[in-house]
Amino acid sequence: MDKIIYLDNYRTTKTSDYVIKKMKPYMEENFYLSVSFTHMGTDIAEAIDESTERIKKAFNALDAEIIYTGSGTQANNMVIQGVMRDEQPEEASMITSVIDHPSINNVFDFYRKKGFQVRKIKVDEYGFWRTDQLKEAINEKTKLVSITLVNHTIGTIQKYGELKKIIREANPKTLIHLDITTAVMTQKIDFKELDADFLTLSGHKIYGPKGIGLIVAKKPVKMKPVLFGTVVTSPYSPGADNVPGIVGLSYAVEDAVNKREAHNAKMKELQKYLMQQIEEKIDKVELNGPVDERATDNINYSFRHIEGESIMMFLDFDSIVVATGSACASSDLKVNYILSAIGRDHEMAHGSLRITLGRDTTKEDLDVFIEALIPIVERLRAQSTIK
Repeated sequence: MDKIIYLDNYRTTKTSDYVIKKMKPYMEENFYLSVSFTHMGTDIAEAIDESTERIKKAFNALDAEIIYTGSGTQANNMVIQGVMRDEQPEEASMITSVIDHPSINNVFDFYRKKGFQVRKIKVDEYGFWRTDQLKEAINEKTKLVSITLVNHTIGTIQKYGELKKIIREANPKTLIHLDITTAVMTQKIDFKELDADFLTLSGHKIYGPKGIGLIVAKKPVKMKPVLFGTVVTSPYSPGADNVPGIVGLSYAVEDAVNKREAHNAKMKELQKYLMQQIEEKIDKVELNGPVDERATDNINYSFRHIEGESIMMFLDFDSIVVATGSACASSDLKVNYILSAIGRDHEMAHGSLRITLGRDTTKEDLDVFIEALIPIVERLRAQSTIK
């Protein structure tokens, strides 16, 4: 089989060898669970405590509470539903944007059906929240604002400082939930500086294992449990701890934070090169999202007169893996909701390609990608009935 050129790192990353090595003992000889007054159980409890401290140190969150979850999606659900659990529809409202992740947006839709006032802020042509709408939407009843720091489709880095200022000035009691899942690799994550009430993330987006996520929560934790069972480590996440996952996630977080500057430098160089190649060698393309205020590992273009699904399929025949929209919605052939929100017409929204770079990406990989992409675009345009 030909070498696979993997350019879909926002969907998932491979678990690094370093992380696997750290996890392996907890799948083999240290397979036990945390149990008081036993030698093996105490060792496991200490491993979990050490992992928690590792994460706190990496994010400058020494005073925070770390809650382990089964995924980033579960973390988002637990925060939103935990905050809103005992609220009454006439007494609490909630805010997110039209382009936030489905694990946020779909939960907000659930609460709208239950009668809560839900506001989804519109965005400009680059995917930035419209601050005028946020100012108008927030009021004394606003319980929660959920924000995705780096957009999972177009890579827009939200102007979080500006949004936070508006929220804190309008209603200091409003809780801020920040999804940092696609931000950890490229953005500085300092819990004290961010001053959010909750951060959420997923392990498999940062070269950690699948099946593990976490919540970083400001103390006292202002959410209620929504899962119930035997409490082992946290009342918010009952049941048997995913010990290998917790250990692996902690090292993945630490590694991402330590390598962030070097990673960004490499990604920026590759991003600039690929954008130049696409724009110079292929006509009728349009960049989705901002040029500068975007994550360095994200590139998203729309190609006129072609469907992105077709480009993705033919690239896959050449062992090149990309995406055509949201990592959680690319199997849905409806127009991508994020591209529609930034003003792309039906054709350009369908004709999008998301390329997300990773640690293993090389300039040679991008040359192979471009070499394959050009004839695919030419062939599909020649066959297209969309003119």
